[in-house]
Parts: sequence; C-alpha cells; structure tokens
Amino acid sequence: MSVLRTLVDGHEPSPEDLDWLLASRALAFGEGVFTSVRIWQGRAIFWPDHLQRLKKGLQSLKAEVQGHFWEKLQTEVQQEAEYQVSGMLKVMLLAGPGGRGYRRGGERLPWHRVLSGRQLPLQQAAYQGVTVWWQPSPETGPQTDNKHLNRLCQVLASEACPDHYPEALLHDSRGRITEAIARNVFWYAQGTWHTPALSRGALEGVMRKQLLQATGAMEEDAASLEALQASEEVLLCNSLQGIWPVVQLDAEEGSLGRWPLGPQTRSLMTAFHPGMGLPQA
Repeated sequence: MSVLRTLVDGHEPSPEDLDWLLASRALAFGEGVFTSVRIWQGRAIFWPDHLQRLKKGLQSLKAEVQGHFWEKLQTEVQQEAEYQVSGMLKVMLLAGPGGRGYRRGGERLPWHRVLSGRQLPLQQAAYQGVTVWWQPSPETGPQTDNKHLNRLCQVLASEACPDHYPEALLHDSRGRITEAIARNVFWYAQGTWHTPALSRGALEGVMRKQLLQATGAMEEDAASLEALQASEEVLLCNSLQGIWPVVQLDAEEGSLGRWPLGPQTRSLMTAFHPGMGLPQA
C-alpha cells in the first residue's frame, strides 16, 4: 500500500520527531489509538464518527490532551482529505515520552497526531461475495471495543488465516462469534439483522455503527455458528471497504455454510456505497 504523505503534528516529519517517537509510550506500550478513514472526492467519509471514537478511546485510556488538540486534528484531516482526494487516511494519536515503566507517574503526557495518507486498492470481486475462513480468536489479552494501537490479536489471526481467504470469521473458546479480523459481521434472519455485542470482544466499528442505525440490528450476546448457519444472508463490513457479502464459510472439515447475495445485503450496498465511492453488487 503506497504512502502518499505523512504529517506529524501538522508538519512533515523531522529528526526531532524521531527522538520523541523512539522514547514514546506509544512505541513501548502501544499507548494510543488510531482510526482508518476512507477518503472520497476530497471528503473524509464518516469523519464525525471516527472523531467520536478517537475521543472515546483516549477517555478509556484516561488521557488528557493539551490546548486545541482536537481543533488542530479536525483541520489537518480536512486538509489531507482535500490534498489526497481519494484513498485512505490513517489517523494515529500517540502518547509521547513520560512516566516510569508502565506508570505515568501523575504527569500530563504529551500527545502527538500522526496522519498518513495512502492509496486504497479495492478487491473488486469481493463485492460479488467472499468465501471466508472459520477460526478461533487468538485471545492474546483483554480485548476492548476501542481501537488502541496494540492489534496483536489481529496480527496473529491474520497469520492463522490461509492465504487464499480474504478474511476469517473469529470465534471464542465456546464457539461464540466475535467479529472478523478487520471487519464486523452481520447476519439476516427472520426479518431482522443481527450482530455480535461489543461485550463479546467485537470492535466498535464505524461502519458497524452506520448499519446499526440503518437496520436496527439486534446485538447478540451469544451468537453461535448454528445461528449463522440458519440465517438467510451474511455480510462483513468496515468503513474503508464497505460491505462484503459472505457467500460461503469454510473450515478444515469443509464448508460450514453457504448464503446468497440476497436483497437485504444489496439494499444496504445500494444505500451506502455510492457515497463512499465503492462498487455495488
């Protein structure tokens, strides 16, 4: 994925930025949050929801930012969206140096803004339906619904997924569905959309939020493979690449389920994808 431009606190990276980064708590402990924003026609798609999630993430870390931090971030994102026109913008908020070991020591940490614009190639065939892999979540540590910097669980899950599958559907030790590696999952059954509750370890995805608002989907505490198999339609979603219809779920023992690219999924793709610059089914 080609990087177009990177800004650190509103300017091009300097040697001084490397100094604080190497000593930062973000590098040492993964202390920080990030979000990946789709850029289309010079606009940051769903930016208010991305911003809200960044703020919530810092609140969960009990972090305090200085001065006009959020206003500066807002301006920088808008400028980068206009500069880039189309692609993706990764927005990272990083804790700088400070504290002793894991402890912050009561001091107010410096926080930094890093924006990295990139091209976003699309997997065109995925919008006609994908076959995904069924695998356990690595469960490397406490999973929160905030998008903190430490994504080791997703890294390990990606490594475990066979290369010819574009995604995997993850389940916990009791077989309950949590999410996909880089996407949330929804399924349609008996006239209603369903998705795993955040309490199951799912990320509070920005696209997930759009679909919850659009469909009134039920958030399930104990979503099972059997429920998925009995459903009429299944989809995966994120705010970068929109909605991928799921047409088959595979495991080592063979196929676990098949679904059509049905009218409910098509309707959601028609509603959201034109404004995101994404293909429709």
